[in-house]
Amino acid sequence: MSKKIIFLANIDKFLVSHRLPIAKQLLLDGYDVYIATEFTKYQNKLKRLGFKTYNIKFSRNSLNLFKMFIPFFQIFILLLKIKPSILHLISLKPIIFGGLLTFVSPVKSVVISITGLGSLYLKKNFFYKAREKILNYFLRVIFILPNLNVILQNKSDLKYLIKETGLKKNKSKIIKGSGVDLKKFKYSKLNYKIPTILMASRIIKDKGVIEFIKAASYFKKKKIKAKFYLIGNIDKENPSVVNKKLLDYWTKNKLVNYLQHQQDIEKYIKKCAIVVLPSYREGFPKILMEAAAIGRPVITTNVPGCRDAVLKNVTGILIPVKNYIALAKAIERLCKNKKKLKKFGIAARKHAVKNFNVIDIVSQHISIYKKIV
Repeated sequence: MSKKIIFLANIDKFLVSHRLPIAKQLLLDGYDVYIATEFTKYQNKLKRLGFKTYNIKFSRNSLNLFKMFIPFFQIFILLLKIKPSILHLISLKPIIFGGLLTFVSPVKSVVISITGLGSLYLKKNFFYKAREKILNYFLRVIFILPNLNVILQNKSDLKYLIKETGLKKNKSKIIKGSGVDLKKFKYSKLNYKIPTILMASRIIKDKGVIEFIKAASYFKKKKIKAKFYLIGNIDKENPSVVNKKLLDYWTKNKLVNYLQHQQDIEKYIKKCAIVVLPSYREGFPKILMEAAAIGRPVITTNVPGCRDAVLKNVTGILIPVKNYIALAKAIERLCKNKKKLKKFGIAARKHAVKNFNVIDIVSQHISIYKKIV
């Protein structure tokens, strides 16, 4: 009898960028692999690779009850039809919907990936705190499932969920992000000409985009030579989205060079001297792992997820969150110290080889699946 696994995620591009090597290995190991997600442009590619695909209309961030019922019903029908050996849930809506439906459907085992506690857990107003309480209640219910494994990316998220949702430590495991292909992201020598500073992320405020632009403005006012690049797509469905007009204004005033998400991000990392991510909170940022693999120092915030990806003052610098002055001065000091740039870069590559190899990350996931099937 074939082993069946369903990956349930809120959008295809995240699954392709962060989980595809795991899914490919499962195919090689003889699993029937089903991808259930809201498709944008990757459905045909996934079919060609040998995956069975199902489109789920998640309508990210919508609170419309009718729109929420549609994916709930679609997932229920899918679970009844496939009867999976493993249901792997990724991101918040799939976790809540898929987790609750497991109680009334023929799912043998559940794996949950918590890829970071995002915007919802950052906001402090009454509305967001109320939503946080409701979601934590649902998670508390889901975490009582008997054959359950929860994968987290950092210790802070694990500690929070143990305290607020009753997650049992023996049902959880920390895996450091989604890993990096070290053959694709090879070490590259630094370019010591006019320093290029790169930030690559979704264009939302919670990633620290405003602080990055203010740091670029600081450089411009002080007439310090440097190039600032911002790469990523505008996430219109995120509550902290940056207005397109504001992005156009920054570009027009030559504060930053902006490019949409790039499939070959390694080419841009190789051209830069420093990668920065002034995010407010993360799971385990892929861009910081990619930067380390190529041998680039990073400057990031001392918050969950970001600090977990960096060896402080060895592979990068940690700064206070929401502090553009600290960011600008850290960039300035590092740009002026070529010896430290080189030293950080070499240490970063060693750290990536030891901790971020995608082969090791895939192996850790496969061992969980084998244990529960």
